[in-house]
Amino acid sequence: MGSDTGGYSFTPKTTKQIKDIISHSIPKSESESKTTAPTTRNVFISFHNEDEFQVNLLRIQAKRENTGLEFRDYSVKEPIEQWRKHVRNQIDNTSATIVMIGKDTAKRPNVKYEIEQSYASGKKVIGVRIHRNRNDPIPEEMKKNNAPIVSWTLKDIQAELDKN
Repeated sequence: MGSDTGGYSFTPKTTKQIKDIISHSIPKSESESKTTAPTTRNVFISFHNEDEFQVNLLRIQAKRENTGLEFRDYSVKEPIEQWRKHVRNQIDNTSATIVMIGKDTAKRPNVKYEIEQSYASGKKVIGVRIHRNRNDPIPEEMKKNNAPIVSWTLKDIQAELDKN
């Protein structure tokens, strides 16, 4: 998963369309359906709005694979000072921040702010490359702090989250 929409040449507009893509692209094994839910881990997810489709795919994939990851974000829908306050609160109530890295992520001031707040709150910050076949720029704040960058696989994401 991760590098594209699994061969689909359209952009789904509804959650049902996204779920249909996931259900056809990720086989569900018998053992998967019998496992118990792991402990929930709240993770803040930072991304450029242009990448929202991929972020929604990650959310659905994590839920479908029963990972216990619960993603939080706070899109800008209010005056910037109120948004900043809410973002800080969201980040404070999570254990880590995942930054979904796409072509314009590094240029986005709100992503930069979310990363800075994550580090200021002592949170682990992990970059996840949205497209495996591209080398999209990593935000400077992440470079300065030697943030780990992983491929878009839940196994890689969880392994990095589990590291101290």
